[in-house]
Amino acid sequence: MDILVIEDDPLAAETIRRTWPVPSDRLRFISTYKQSVHFIHSSEINYFDGIIVDINLPDGNGIEILRSIRRKTNVPLILISGGGTADSRADAIDLGADDYVMKPFHTRELQARITRLAAQRPKLRPETRREQVFLGPVCCDLQKRIMSYKGNEVTLTDAETRIVEVLYAYRNRNCSKSFIYKNAFFREYNSIDKTLDVYVSRLRKKLKLLSEESADCIQTVRGFGYRYSEL
Repeated sequence: MDILVIEDDPLAAETIRRTWPVPSDRLRFISTYKQSVHFIHSSEINYFDGIIVDINLPDGNGIEILRSIRRKTNVPLILISGGGTADSRADAIDLGADDYVMKPFHTRELQARITRLAAQRPKLRPETRREQVFLGPVCCDLQKRIMSYKGNEVTLTDAETRIVEVLYAYRNRNCSKSFIYKNAFFREYNSIDKTLDVYVSRLRKKLKLLSEESADCIQTVRGFGYRYSEL
């Protein structure tokens, strides 16, 4: 599974990292409210099978993170805290937390709880795949792998088509490179791998051949990834 852990205590984060009982699970750690906002308001939040959030962060509150995430997705979420009352824990559950774990806790228990929640998560019905999408005025036929405008056409590779499909599905939202790699290339992102950058560059050139304005639809999100913005 892919798990996001929002925890500002370096010792607690390192303990979770070192003692997590399933080596194949991938844990990503962030430590501030500000960092979490970047994930919440992008497609990246859909990448995770579960989220663990410390209520008390140096620059914000885990409850606010919970509220923001619940406006976006039903991803399983566990709150962890070193304090709180029965009423405050009940309030957190009412706001959409799936579980509430008090510190100190055993990592094995935390892993078991998030795994159970992920297994119970309602499976969303996949949307019917679109056959055609528009990048500005340019029509992209995802089945034929052709982009066309005013009688002119360019062909797309399979990888280019999948990138278009991912970016369009999450249009007007930031898509991290790790998210695009997982959904378009079906592998994990490696920071030294520039394959995606090359493909995006080629896509922009092909779009520009058809329509100058359409090339601006695929935007770079510096230090993060890309987004498709509707014109």
